[in-house]
Amino acid sequence: MRPDDPIQDQDEAVTAADFAAAEAADGFDFGNWPEIAGGLAAAALTWLIFAFTG
Repeated sequence: MRPDDPIQDQDEAVTAADFAAAEAADGFDFGNWPEIAGGLAAAALTWLIFAFTG
């Protein structure tokens, strides 16, 4: 582990511009669907738990 490795930077040390540049550089833009799918999955799991345990 090198001390100058940017992956080791703390959140406070990363500026908004650097973060946006890193996000744009990776080429992936998933949008909001992972958060929506996770919320729906959590809601379905919660419903199943209460439906079968009373």
